[in-house]
Amino acid sequence: MSPIGRVFIVLNLLLAGTFVGFSGTYLQKQHNFKDKAEKLQTQLTDATSKWDAERIRLESDRNNFENAKTAAETAKGGLETELKNTKDENDTLSRRLAAMEGAVAKINGDLASANTQAQAAFAQSQEAYKSSMTAQQAKDDAVRAKDAAEDENRNLKTTVAALEATVQTKVAEYGDLKKDRNELALLVKIAQQKGFSPALAAPALDGKVTGVAAEGRLCTIKLSEAAIEMNIEEHLATRNFSFAIYDASGYKGEAVVQDYHKTDNAVTCRMVPNVGKGSIQVGDSATTKTP
Repeated sequence: MSPIGRVFIVLNLLLAGTFVGFSGTYLQKQHNFKDKAEKLQTQLTDATSKWDAERIRLESDRNNFENAKTAAETAKGGLETELKNTKDENDTLSRRLAAMEGAVAKINGDLASANTQAQAAFAQSQEAYKSSMTAQQAKDDAVRAKDAAEDENRNLKTTVAALEATVQTKVAEYGDLKKDRNELALLVKIAQQKGFSPALAAPALDGKVTGVAAEGRLCTIKLSEAAIEMNIEEHLATRNFSFAIYDASGYKGEAVVQDYHKTDNAVTCRMVPNVGKGSIQVGDSATTKTP
């Protein structure tokens, strides 16, 4: 190979190396530019999306503001119309009020005149009414007095008749009662002659002394539960009966029943003086049963 060919071969190798170096450098730069371009494109896409969203929001706000403005203008127009109508109505009412005030003033004048006349007429009518009422009252009093006297006469006659009938009935009943009393007295005398004691007619009761008063002359006896079943009032209506008062030491005195207190199931008794021994005290026993 000639020297010139060798030179061209070396030059080709140098040029090829140089080309490869420049190509690698440019290829690296091209890759960096592509990454930057893609990042920039991504940023632009995001910014565009945000801008579009903000634009849509702003357009929506603008539309809302415009709608609110339209509604406010409509309401303002309605209020202005209503205000105008109210003013017109107030003017009409003011005119009517002025007319009514004039009419009221005239009516008041007429009423004052009529009132004066009415007062005079009323005074005259009152005098006439008082005179008529006085006469009517006198007439009514006379009629009522007559009616009252007649009613009293009738009532007295009715009462007298009723009393006469009652007296006759009571006289008959008194005769029957007197006869029954005499018969009972006779029967009691006969029974006493045969050994009957009036104390045996008392109901069989027991109790405790719960109170002593009047320096031992009165006492209260709480009865046993058995007394609730007995008709104590009926026994007292027939005759008073007595309790024998005693304690552990023995018989202390006699107490005659005066009143029966059903609510408390107790009796009030009068002590028989100079009977028994010792003084009656709260807690002493009492019985109508004779040994």
